[in-house]
Amino acid sequence: MDPDPPSNEVRDFELIRRMADHAKNFSDARVAWGLLYIRHHDFLMNICLYDYGYLLGQAEIQDLVNEAFMKAFCHADTFNSSEQCEPLVQERKSRRWLARIAENLVRDRHRGQPEVSFLDDEDLERRGSNVPDKEDGCQVPESRRMKLLESGFALLSDSEQTILRATMFWWQGNRECQRMPHAAMEQLSRQVGKRPENIRQIRARALKKLLKHVNEAAQDEEQD
Repeated sequence: MDPDPPSNEVRDFELIRRMADHAKNFSDARVAWGLLYIRHHDFLMNICLYDYGYLLGQAEIQDLVNEAFMKAFCHADTFNSSEQCEPLVQERKSRRWLARIAENLVRDRHRGQPEVSFLDDEDLERRGSNVPDKEDGCQVPESRRMKLLESGFALLSDSEQTILRATMFWWQGNRECQRMPHAAMEQLSRQVGKRPENIRQIRARALKKLLKHVNEAAQDEEQD
């Protein structure tokens, strides 16, 4: 006997389990996918608009979200839905999974394209000589540092925030010369109304502002 169609009360992991079983029960899997889509569509749209809005238009973002959900349906068996956790944790894990799928799709679309550096001359010289910033010695616990970075990020201008989000998306920790697709840089340039050379300078200044905010806030806390 086929299982009952999933209802709005069914948790995310159960929906994904049913999606993963689409070869045996496509109808039930499709209903489960529809519920997952309804639950998390707006979230994924907002995340993609926030992260890739400079790169893709509204229609392209919607296409990206739809493609991510379709990929989630086809590859639901790669998600560990057997883990026992509370509904709120399931929601967070499901959303992170969907966001990673969308991220990989964006990267795939730009794979193999011509690239351009997004570091300014000062960044390149510092990385080439392996000389750290003089303020990098301030030791701040990771959890606290993240909170300070978030508060500092909120103080930046819209252009600075867009530039940092865009360039950090393409950052690769094991790569000495950090580069992003040329097409992505052109889109970013149009979005913020700045030339690429200005974008590199704005990015460098924004990072210095963040570092200054973190160090000063950390020092103030030590003195209290």
